[in-house]
Amino acid sequence: MMNSKYNLVPYEVIERAIASNTAALLAVQERHKAYIGRLSRGNADMTERLNEKLLMAVLKFRLDYQPPHK
Repeated sequence: MMNSKYNLVPYEVIERAIASNTAALLAVQERHKAYIGRLSRGNADMTERLNEKLLMAVLKFRLDYQPPHK
């Protein structure tokens, strides 16, 4: 279920994307499609490069973050 206020990618989808699930990776890519389109200003080469960077960042993402203790 998408978070209606921020339209975030659900945690479960992120978990599957990190595990290289193709459908989940495509869902993450689709969620960022408009933003990448604005950044690339219609340049197909730039769009491709930004999509590659997004997917590489997702695959490197780690979920074992522990917030610092106060």
